[in-house]
Amino acid sequence: MKKISCDIIKDVLPLYLDDVVSEATKEMVEEHLCSCESCRKEAELLKQDLVLPSTQKIQLSEAKVFKNLKAKFRKKNTIIFISAVVIAVLLIISLYSCAVLSETCIPYDEEFIHITEKDGELYATYHGENLDGTVGLAPATVKMDGREKNIVVFYFYESLWSKYIQPIFKEDDDEYSFPLGEKEEIDQVYYGEFELDGLPIDYVSIAENSELIWGD
Repeated sequence: MKKISCDIIKDVLPLYLDDVVSEATKEMVEEHLCSCESCRKEAELLKQDLVLPSTQKIQLSEAKVFKNLKAKFRKKNTIIFISAVVIAVLLIISLYSCAVLSETCIPYDEEFIHITEKDGELYATYHGENLDGTVGLAPATVKMDGREKNIVVFYFYESLWSKYIQPIFKEDDDEYSFPLGEKEEIDQVYYGEFELDGLPIDYVSIAENSELIWGD
């Protein structure tokens, strides 16, 4: 076979390396490369030019993809974390509000609820557990049973918090006193739950639905 010049081989090397030549041309190039060191070196250089940039491009592309995926996962995890924190806070607030705001009137029991006097002042005293607070009306003058009287209405209340959570932190029963007013200005003290729907306050109706615990 006639020897092919190196110039011709070098011209077709890029096509040969891209594997787009015919079988005959491929055999011709390979036969020449076996006997020509210069063309073999040229082929190696072309391979580096063709392969390395492609590999680097793939690596850069893969790195970019992984970076984007990492950023997406990080953003997603951040959103999940923030959402979980918000839900937890809202849940805690809801549970706390339910526990604290669920007020229930403590039924009157003379063993635990007393009216006492000190220095001319009347006090409602509660000795027991589960107490959360007191609701009371200021002394008011009303007409009952055909005569005017100065009355006070109040009640002690408990909540889910004071009933189930508070005892965990306290072992002994508490004694709590609530000032009602000056004894000389009060004729009767009533105990009972009431709601203040607006003004004016219907003291008579509230008193009639409550229990007289002090006075005539």
